Amino acid sequence: MASTENRQMTDDPIVQRIIILLKERRKNERELTDFLGLSAGSISKWKYYGSSVYLKYIDEICEFLDTTPNYLFWGEADEERRLTKEETEMIRMYRKFDVNRKKCIRDTMKYFSKK
Repeated sequence: MASTENRQMTDDPIVQRIIILLKERRKNERELTDFLGLSAGSISKWKYYGSSVYLKYIDEICEFLDTTPNYLFWGEADEERRLTKEETEMIRMYRKFDVNRKKCIRDTMKYFSKK
């Protein structure tokens, strides 16, 4: 593969935001690819070859970069809608429950939200 120094980076705004956030968060591309379980050259494909495979990893990318899909897709900050790690974990646990347990959890939340 030729050097990436002479290549033009994609004009894909999502990829550009990912690269910017990596720098802002003091993280590197290798850490992201390791987190996603991808090969080392994956981000180069996004940056220089216009690959949009990253779209299937948006949730994981957001988790790694502590951001939201709303920011990556549209560049809009929505801090008030960002989930905390605890809220994200609660959602993951909730999704594992069967229909009856989910209903019980929703009913309990409704009960406590009225107090």
